[in-house]
Amino acid sequence: MIKDLEEQIIRTCRFCDPPDNERILYQTDNFYVMLSLGPIVEGYCLVISKDHVSCCAGISKDQQNEFIELYDKVKSILTDVYGHCICYEHGRAGACLIPIEGSKHCYHAHMHFVPVSLDLNRIVELEYDPTRIQGFDNFFRIYDDCGRPPYLYIDDGESNFYVIKEQLRRQYLRYKTASFLGKRHLWNWIEHQGWEIIKSGFGVLSPHFRKKL
Repeated sequence: MIKDLEEQIIRTCRFCDPPDNERILYQTDNFYVMLSLGPIVEGYCLVISKDHVSCCAGISKDQQNEFIELYDKVKSILTDVYGHCICYEHGRAGACLIPIEGSKHCYHAHMHFVPVSLDLNRIVELEYDPTRIQGFDNFFRIYDDCGRPPYLYIDDGESNFYVIKEQLRRQYLRYKTASFLGKRHLWNWIEHQGWEIIKSGFGVLSPHFRKKL
């Protein structure tokens, strides 16, 4: 249990120099794969930029292929191990857990990989209009063409990009995911850090990352 976690988030960006690096499963030149604090289910991972970029759609062109390759490999591993995997990102929309919108930790690019079967797009489409994405080239292009807005990204077998023009509740997609899995209380990863689930996930996944990557 990290007792001063909220204070750390206010003070600095924990993604730039993660102090609890025992959660890291794998690294490339510009990204790392880390088991998420507050896992809603075992195996909940993040792919995080080593550079302090505000969102995944803003990753520099020279790093985009590296990101796409890692994205596909992480999703493949989680699907192989757990049977399912959805991915999502709060692209500067609804990212902050604490009510300080300027927190550096909120706006550091990280993609969520959750090994569950859930039609998250169908849930979010009740509130926001999607733009269908055909491949990550389209993802980066839509972001630029729309003027680099706050957005949501969801891949649950269908990949959609949602331009967000209003204030979202904090941790919007985490909240939706936890709620529809019957674990609503776990949306708050500061209060429910889930270290036992993190440790079990590391034990299960680390051999697969060593083997496949």
